[in-house]
Amino acid sequence: MGTRTRIAVLGFGRFGRVHALRLQAHPAYEVVCVVDPDPQARTAAQAQGFDAIASLDALPKAVQAAAVVTPAETHADLAVALMHRGIDVLVEKPMAESEQAIDAMLDAVRVTGRKLFIGHIERFNPALIDLPWGQVPGHLVFRRQSRLPGTARSVVLDLMVHDLDLAPHLLRCGPDEFLHILDVQSLEDSMQVVARMGDTRVDFHVRHGADISLASVCWGDQGAWNELLLSSRSDLGQSDALTRQYTAFHHELRGLPSLLADAQDGAIAARRALAIVAKL
Repeated sequence: MGTRTRIAVLGFGRFGRVHALRLQAHPAYEVVCVVDPDPQARTAAQAQGFDAIASLDALPKAVQAAAVVTPAETHADLAVALMHRGIDVLVEKPMAESEQAIDAMLDAVRVTGRKLFIGHIERFNPALIDLPWGQVPGHLVFRRQSRLPGTARSVVLDLMVHDLDLAPHLLRCGPDEFLHILDVQSLEDSMQVVARMGDTRVDFHVRHGADISLASVCWGDQGAWNELLLSSRSDLGQSDALTRQYTAFHHELRGLPSLLADAQDGAIAARRALAIVAKL
């Protein structure tokens, strides 16, 4: 893939570790360092062979790009600081958890001219390499559940946001296509949303605290239904969704098109999630 991109990984928690290992194995990247304020996280990163630093103040000047895999409430401050240092950024979903944070990130893109992308990984799910239908369905149903505990707010911002991005991506809707929220129902550990996008009804079902983590999409018209199980898990290698996402990031950094969600895409998904949260 030519010259390797020198990248830093911010956050070495449960997910940050996976990101760092995928990047370490990717031929397009050189992982310069891991950044985490937690001494235990830095020790764990060093045990995996990474250089580890406590803050952006010690970030080497050689870094060209960064992956932000930290809690969502920190995304805006870190991404903005990185872009002002001349670094292109890939931020884990959701882009941010407030309108003000979203606006700050978009403003930094405009001011600095740096690239900002959001890790909506389901765009790279191996099950969705090709569209599963021949014509746009009249009804889509997304179901997603996680074993992790959560709140009514986090179930939308952490789980449903996957499908709030995936629905327009699969339906090939433009950024101006409006998502009409028809109904929102919040149960003890789950959320159900009925919406319409273009001519398609889209239902979103999400749940925290389930026995197993899984996701699926169903589609149909006039009683004929199909179901596709979705999974982003794979052995370390070029076929897994996270590796494919970082390949797309590398392409974008070199001016090549990809399926990666850009800052506007990420802002749309996050704002749709916030609009649903506001209806709780």
